[in-house]
Amino acid sequence: MSSALAKKVYDYKPDVVRSTIVSALKKKRGEATVADIIAATGLPKYQVETEMPVLIDEYNGRLRVTDSGELLFSFPHGFTSKYTGFGAFIKKIFKSIKNGIKAIAVFLFKAWIMLMLVGYFVFFVALALLAVFASFAGGSSSRRDNRSSSSGAGGFLAVRVIELIVRIWFYSELFKTPEERAAQYYKRQEARKNSRPLHKAVFSFVFGEPDINKNHEELLKQLFVALVRAKKGIITIEDFISLTGLTPEQAEQAICRYLYEFEGSPEVTEDGSLYYDFSKLLIRLDNEKSMNIATAFKKLQPFSANNKQSNTLFAVINGVNLLFGGYFLYSALNFDPAMIKSEISYLFYFTLKLFESFEIANPLTVITWVLGVVPLVFSVCFWLIPAIRSLLLKGENEKIKVENARRYIYTQLSRAPLELDESIFNDAPAFALPLPDNRKKLLIETASFEKADVSEQGRYVFTDYARRFNDIENLRSKKEITGPGNIIFDSHS
Repeated sequence: MSSALAKKVYDYKPDVVRSTIVSALKKKRGEATVADIIAATGLPKYQVETEMPVLIDEYNGRLRVTDSGELLFSFPHGFTSKYTGFGAFIKKIFKSIKNGIKAIAVFLFKAWIMLMLVGYFVFFVALALLAVFASFAGGSSSRRDNRSSSSGAGGFLAVRVIELIVRIWFYSELFKTPEERAAQYYKRQEARKNSRPLHKAVFSFVFGEPDINKNHEELLKQLFVALVRAKKGIITIEDFISLTGLTPEQAEQAICRYLYEFEGSPEVTEDGSLYYDFSKLLIRLDNEKSMNIATAFKKLQPFSANNKQSNTLFAVINGVNLLFGGYFLYSALNFDPAMIKSEISYLFYFTLKLFESFEIANPLTVITWVLGVVPLVFSVCFWLIPAIRSLLLKGENEKIKVENARRYIYTQLSRAPLELDESIFNDAPAFALPLPDNRKKLLIETASFEKADVSEQGRYVFTDYARRFNDIENLRSKKEITGPGNIIFDSHS
């Protein structure tokens, strides 16, 4: 081949070639072989074979094999691109706006949560302690008698409980030995080293952690290269599903992208078995021949990265805010200016007088909303959001388990044809063990795609797959893996 001719074949404008192929496919009603497209367009075979995987991915096409062993490119969904055009542009714009608004809203909401949780807790505790100290300073037997009346028993009891806690803490600290103090100090130091920043821990409790599998797609591509090496460059759709965990329909779409990115090509054996040839990935200097398929499994998303003690602490703090908020709201709604002092709960009375001393306009309204409604509603939401997230997380992790279970099933199939029933899950790891109904659906999905038969014992028998499996294994056995060869030229020698 002359250099001019080689340049004409290999140096071309992809967009022009793709447009030409699409025009030809439209005339063929969205279905054609490589030979059909070459005949209709006059394009070189190299250009058609190179660009077809790109078009399959862009237009959600599919690969089919006829009974005569011909590879057929099919586009049942038409030629609306998922990457270009006005529709795709609008989707990208809305997605960017949505992500921007979401990021700002989440940041503001997180800041508000941090301020509310810690701020209200500190304020309520400080207010209660001030009330206790005020009770100590101005207490008299007559006032105590008044507060001990039935109408003020609730507030008096609350103050007495706080007094008791303070006294217990004070005397327990007073009579500690030096050894106990030293042990506590070192324990606090170790806890501080292993603890997370408070704001991150609070956010983790409410919102959870970022997607633990966010880099999984990059990992899959690395594992795919290792899989190609282990399979001598010959990959079946079953091999691909065992790696990605995609449904058969999704896998047929996704592998077209891999064909383009890794310069693979769809091929058909003499017996009509479809496979994907990635021989170019075999030309490597290293001698890697195996992969750890377990690393392809997705991890289950945790509820929080905090330990149980931290989450319990946040729940307790929020509970304190809830109790104080409910107390102040109830007291404010039942307050009557005509009440005598003995009929008013002491903590509420102290707070009301404290606000009046700062000349706050309408202190009762401030207490109702600022110390009652707001912390009460916040505390309910603080528990409600994690509760809802916990329910959603169960569904998300169930999807991950289904995907992992599909990996598990096809990993077994890609090693050897099997007769399958639900007993295949007996040895499955917990992260690949979905609910019983989903296990049944997975088996039915697999049997349907592989055109399995049902035995008298109710097990799925993969007769057609066994034929294709043996055909592909025979092809692999005849293929030798070679490296790039010996060095015959060095530009620096």
